[in-house]
Amino acid sequence: MTWSFDAFAGLAARAATAAGFPDDRAQTFGRAAAVHMARGGDSGAIAEALRDPADSPILRLPLLMHDLMRAAQISGPSVALSVLPADRALAPDYAELLPVTLRDVTIRSGTEKGPAQLRATVTEDVAEEPDAKGIDVPDDLVETLSRLAEREQDAPAAP
Repeated sequence: MTWSFDAFAGLAARAATAAGFPDDRAQTFGRAAAVHMARGGDSGAIAEALRDPADSPILRLPLLMHDLMRAAQISGPSVALSVLPADRALAPDYAELLPVTLRDVTIRSGTEKGPAQLRATVTEDVAEEPDAKGIDVPDDLVETLSRLAEREQDAPAAP
């Protein structure tokens, strides 16, 4: 199924909110999920991120974004930051949401000598908005996100 960037980001954000994530994290996740799918990413990474609101890339990766910007200010444009194995799939997509342009974004696999790393070069260029063309999303992912989002709508209103 083909979705617009904003429509898919909204669905993913609603699903994250219904799964128990804070609203600001859910909104960021929605945009990162849309970037991920627009780049042809694995839909399983999106579903997996929603499984545990106490231990998820949805909670950690916004902090990585902050750390990436701070590291670039301190050490210069080439940055390498450690990434947990569970965060590897979505880390580049979160990095794409930063208000700067990144070049050479890669994930280097962890080894016994060290953890996985996100490597990037931060430029002074103004970041472009993600491409708004259609995003192909597998039906099973749409079903999963829709089921979660419906739980939010069905929840009783707070008194």
